[in-house]
Amino acid sequence: MCKPFPESQCLIAGQAQTAPGALALVAGSVSYSYHEYHGAITKQQQTFRETGVREGDRVGIKMPPSADYCVTLWALFHARAAACPINPSLPQKSVEAILGILKPAWIIQDGMMSRAGDTSRPCPESNATHEKRPVHAETDRAFHSSEGIQRNRFAGGGNPACATIVLTSGSSGAPRAAAHTLDNHLAAARAANRNMPLAPGDRWLLSLPLFHVAGLAALFRCAVAGAALVVPEAGATLEDSITDLRPTHISLVPTQLRRLLESSQATHALRSVKCVLLGGAPADDELITRAFHAGVPLVRSYGMTETAAQICATSPGAPLDELLSSGRPLAKESVRIGEDGVIEVTGKTLFSGYFMGGAVCRRPVTEDGWFRTGDVGFFDEAGRLHVTGRIDAMFICGGENIQPEEIEAALCAQPNVRRAVVVPLADKEYGAVPAAFLEMTDACAPDADALRAALAQRLPRFKIPRRFLPWPKAVAPGMKASRKTLAEMAARLADNE
Repeated sequence: MCKPFPESQCLIAGQAQTAPGALALVAGSVSYSYHEYHGAITKQQQTFRETGVREGDRVGIKMPPSADYCVTLWALFHARAAACPINPSLPQKSVEAILGILKPAWIIQDGMMSRAGDTSRPCPESNATHEKRPVHAETDRAFHSSEGIQRNRFAGGGNPACATIVLTSGSSGAPRAAAHTLDNHLAAARAANRNMPLAPGDRWLLSLPLFHVAGLAALFRCAVAGAALVVPEAGATLEDSITDLRPTHISLVPTQLRRLLESSQATHALRSVKCVLLGGAPADDELITRAFHAGVPLVRSYGMTETAAQICATSPGAPLDELLSSGRPLAKESVRIGEDGVIEVTGKTLFSGYFMGGAVCRRPVTEDGWFRTGDVGFFDEAGRLHVTGRIDAMFICGGENIQPEEIEAALCAQPNVRRAVVVPLADKEYGAVPAAFLEMTDACAPDADALRAALAQRLPRFKIPRRFLPWPKAVAPGMKASRKTLAEMAARLADNE
């Protein structure tokens, strides 16, 4: 159950005192020093207070990334409310389903804040005639005294309250709402920064959405380090953002990295950054090897929504053999392999639990307190983690176990294959056979015969997909594709033939 935050030091306030002129946030034509950033946050916190936002309220945020979004998040943390980011590109039906899970008291969208339709508290009397009001009526850069900074300190330690509720990617089914404390996020940020140095003057490009934990992680890492978060211009391509905004740090998922490596200009820009943090989804050895030889300064990571992003990572400047793993645990005794090969995690970054039925349920852990990730893997002799797949993604073909990730890696090593997802397709003789959805680098359809011939050099016959399907336009863009959705789609295509 969420409890109020204790009063303690606020990260932004601390940075505003120690380095008031340091760059904190850049978003298009808007830029804030830490002193200005703290001023904007304090003003927005006051707006929330006047609107009626109370401690423990859940606030849905359906906004594109912007300076206002970042200010809103910190103001909610200061107000001791829980931020619930929502993908702004989702259709209304999907948004309504998410709101049914989160049950927020307030919704912020289109620059306006309003009471949610289904709330547990009535709208305060003073605001009864103002059901909607601007979230940032006029975000100024007023100078705030050190006394004001001291008065607004909070959330540095011993913090048991819900700060965020973030939806998981739902790669193996329906997404779940994971609740994190501020301490979860800060522990993850500090561990990441110890492994991958980030300092005042550095600029982290927000290349992943704030409705994913990986995007939020960049927000917290910059605040911990006193670095600047750089928000791309609306509509700008990732390649242009890297080239024009010249970040020192950037987070990418494998699909983004693969696309950037297809451009010589983008590859050159990637070489100039201090660190490219890669995570969010499995990456095949061919992609890692290609990026390494192109001179991209990779740091590879392993984590999930439930661990507030990365929990394992390679070291900066790691050799290729280390980059072909997910690195070592960032905290001692925080990762282990269960008897069935499932990766289990624990520690300060582990979430509070899933939000269901209007409350945070106790997190599902083993008797000795470890969370089972559902990922399968092993540690090598050097103590580096290798992730081999998902236990819930495995299926059986004619009595043989198939781990789809192995086939996907082999497919992504083929020319012109940008992305692959392998799913089971019902078969009368074998029970299930593999089918592959492929996203190609060009508009051409997959050459099934050529792919089968190439895969035969790497895989046993029963692992070679029986069908190669084009990447569906109906699948919404995101960090991961839903295997369940694609499996259902493959079944419908087969039934229609």
